[in-house]
Order: sequence, then C-alpha cells, then structure tokens
Amino acid sequence: MNNRTTLYLLMGIAVAALGGRSWSISYLKDWDQALENHKRSYKIVWESADDLAIRRENAPKSNEEFYFRAHFQAQAYDPAQMGTINVKMRERPQKNHEDKIFEIEFQEGDAGFRRDQMRAFLFNSELLMPRVRTTILNLQPVSQGGRGRKVDAGIDREDLWQITKLEFRQRSPVANR
Repeated sequence: MNNRTTLYLLMGIAVAALGGRSWSISYLKDWDQALENHKRSYKIVWESADDLAIRRENAPKSNEEFYFRAHFQAQAYDPAQMGTINVKMRERPQKNHEDKIFEIEFQEGDAGFRRDQMRAFLFNSELLMPRVRTTILNLQPVSQGGRGRKVDAGIDREDLWQITKLEFRQRSPVANR
C-alpha cells in the first residue's frame, strides 16, 4: 500500500467517524428529550393516581342518606364556611337509572354568601362525590336595607347572594335484571 492509498483510506475513515459522531449526537438529543418527556408524563400519572386515591378515600362507603348528608355538611362547613345546612334526599327510580335528588337548605338566614364561598361549596360537592351534579341553583342578591329597598347597582353593591333553591342530583345506572 502506498502513501496516497493510505491517506485516502484514513480520510474515508475520518469522514465516516464524523458522520457517525453527528448521527449519534442527534440520537442522544432525541433520547434525552424522550427521557425528559417520560419523566413529565410519569409525574402527571403519579399526581393523577394520588388524586384518585384521595377521591376514592373520600367517596361514600354507602348509598344511605347519612353519608350524603355528612358529605354536603362537611363541604359547607369547612372549605366554604357557609354554616349549617339541611339536606333532604329523595329517590326517583327510572327504567335504566336511579336518581337521588338532594335539596340543600342553608340555615344562615338573610346574611348571604359571597361568590367564592358558593363556588368552593359547589366545586367540592361535585368533585368529591361520584356522579353528583348541580341541577338547580337559584340566586338573588341580598338587599341590605330589607325587602322594600332596591338593590344597589354596579360596583358599589356588596358581593352577597342568597341561595333560594339548590339541588344536586346523583344519577346511577341500574343493573338489568
């Protein structure tokens, strides 16, 4: 082998090495990016599993009225600070499903509630109880001077609302017999 052939051979090997290096670097970046994506996905799955475990732990252990009443009273008392409530439950069986309707009455009087209190109560009541949805929510602004006085308009009005009617419904499928 002469020097010129050896030089061409070494140049070919160097070009092949540079090509292999660039190929491996591009795949290394892809693998690193895929690893980071999997770590993020794993974190999301882990947080979802924790959330489901908490929701399962807080789920009712029975379909009796006591568990539903305790759930709604806990949501009104702790996160929303809306005071004591009265829960009336009635069942309405249908052909393919069974509805449990919960009528909520607040014992706070004419004091009224802020929107963030109502939002916290409604959100937690629906989130922590499976298949429970708000079906009726009637609100009216609280007039500060009594019944005859007109409600203030605009931003000067206080953010107080009275819940005149609130109903939740839990719809459960019925097994075919």
